[in-house]
Amino acid sequence: MRLFLHLLQGRLSDPGQVELAGRLEEALEIGAAQMDAVLTLASLAAGTARVRREQVPLGPLLDRVVGELAPQAEAAGIRLRLVRSSVTVQTDPVMLDRLLRAVVENAIHHGRRGGKVVIGVRRAGGPALLVADDGPGIPADQRSRMLEPGGRLDRADGPARRGLGLGLALTDHIARSLDHDLMLGGDRGLSVLLRLG
Repeated sequence: MRLFLHLLQGRLSDPGQVELAGRLEEALEIGAAQMDAVLTLASLAAGTARVRREQVPLGPLLDRVVGELAPQAEAAGIRLRLVRSSVTVQTDPVMLDRLLRAVVENAIHHGRRGGKVVIGVRRAGGPALLVADDGPGIPADQRSRMLEPGGRLDRADGPARRGLGLGLALTDHIARSLDHDLMLGGDRGLSVLLRLG
């Protein structure tokens, strides 16, 4: 589908058609991401996802994820702030990358325009990844529901949100498969804490 869309975009010259093709491309990427999330959740639930643990230095992982998501954050009017770390943990690097990416993307998506998202590692009580935004947050009585597939907040005072409500559910499933502990906090802004050891 991407190939055919790319070929089509190369033949368009009318500004209205170019804009429509751009929207089609955006819809295609959203659909692909949602399908990927559904398939990942299914494989985790069925126990078919393989976990390969090794010593993973968090510094390069954080640098890569933040660097790759910086353009998305900039387009959303959000500043990413990375607190660098030299901590090494025992985990699956591919699955942890995916988990961190999903949490940071969620923070960008729900953050306040003109605000920031802070990513770092807390050492106290064992290493833990922390991602915090200054968006509207999640009320304490709704946090457990947000970790279930389809769990999402419908805010009367906010814009309509796209997606299937799989982002935090996917991160929770990945965290549990890695024997990591995922916690949500913050009534004003959302903090996601992932205990790694």
